[in-house]
Amino acid sequence: MAKSNKSSNSVTVTNTASRRAANIVMFVVIGLAALILIAVAALSAVRIDPIEKIGKPARYDFYDAGGESSTISVSGDDASALRVALDKMDFSIMSAILQGHWDYSYNFMRDAEGEKDEILGAQAFLKTPGENEYMVEFVYDDVKNDRGTLDMSTAQSIEVDGETVYFDRLKVIIGNTDGKIGTITMWPYIDARTVNTSTDDEFSAVTYYVTGITVRADTTETYAALAQYANGFKRP
Repeated sequence: MAKSNKSSNSVTVTNTASRRAANIVMFVVIGLAALILIAVAALSAVRIDPIEKIGKPARYDFYDAGGESSTISVSGDDASALRVALDKMDFSIMSAILQGHWDYSYNFMRDAEGEKDEILGAQAFLKTPGENEYMVEFVYDDVKNDRGTLDMSTAQSIEVDGETVYFDRLKVIIGNTDGKIGTITMWPYIDARTVNTSTDDEFSAVTYYVTGITVRADTTETYAALAQYANGFKRP
């Protein structure tokens, strides 16, 4: 009888230890699953707005698709409606991660060697949207100009690849990302420098170069809203 009892006690201890180990594993799995769900919820709640750091302009100039020469200066209620459309380009970090995107900052357009792809400011001034794109130009108060010396404290600015870019005009070209996270292109410039014929190197248009900027955006809703917006201004 004693031997039988000893064997029975050994089996009981072994089963108890197994159950404890199984419970620990289960608690760890549940804990990890809860942490993953919390992380997913948190990343889904955090949204990136590509124009959040860009100040609201004095007015917008709207360019219809295809680069039509005529533009529409937008103010008042129309400007508010246009801003609502532009504010629809935000996206969640979770969506971006699932699509393999990790960089949501402003980046200069670069050539194959990684150098900034510069163009004359006058060329940026002439930029128009492509066939399947719309363009909205943010028009700010002109940078103050004291006989060829610009007061940059009166300019708008954003940080791009560690550099401060100053402007009083910003062209934003928007295509349709079709439900995905893609990019928009922005062309910042100082209006006075695009037309100045002075030979002063600090101010002359012939020495003024700018670089396009790209930033992640989901333009699906914005593109549809801009299409509706454009239809409201079709000429007879």
